[in-house]
Amino acid sequence: MIFSLSASSFHLAKICFLSIVLTCVNVLTSAATTLAELQAQNELLQVRSKVNFLSLCVVISVMMIFFIWGLRVRHRQGMMLLERKNRALQRTNRLVEEARDEAERLSKKKTVYTQNLAHEIRTPLNQMYGFVQLLADESMPLDDEQRREVIQGIHEGCEQLTRVVHEIDAVAAKLDKMDSLMKVESVLK
Repeated sequence: MIFSLSASSFHLAKICFLSIVLTCVNVLTSAATTLAELQAQNELLQVRSKVNFLSLCVVISVMMIFFIWGLRVRHRQGMMLLERKNRALQRTNRLVEEARDEAERLSKKKTVYTQNLAHEIRTPLNQMYGFVQLLADESMPLDDEQRREVIQGIHEGCEQLTRVVHEIDAVAAKLDKMDSLMKVESVLK
């Protein structure tokens, strides 16, 4: 038996079918719209993610630039400090070299002075020693004139020794004065 439908049933079936088709079309349209919105949101999220990543890269780059700049500034400051200390050390070395040269020069002068001083003391002592030997030697008779000459020689030798001792005292006083001045200069520096 063939399914027979009346015109009103057919019409109702047709309306139901069209209603189902419209519902399906609406659902598919709604799904397509939702899918398009989701794709748009996904693309927006991807763009935001890229922007955030680029922003993070920029921030890290700026931080690295400031860090490197800070290192360069500290390095420059350290180099300037080292240069100042190096110059101060060079000045100190020059002063030490000058002081050493001066000490060597004074040491040579002292040696020459000591040798001259020994000669200046030895000469009158030898003279007096010879005169005293003449006076003490009984085998050698001396008249009064000769005896006076010998005593005069001893007296002149004593005067020479006294002058040398006074010169030594004067030099010692000058050295003390120079030493005091050097101490004052070192305090003032």
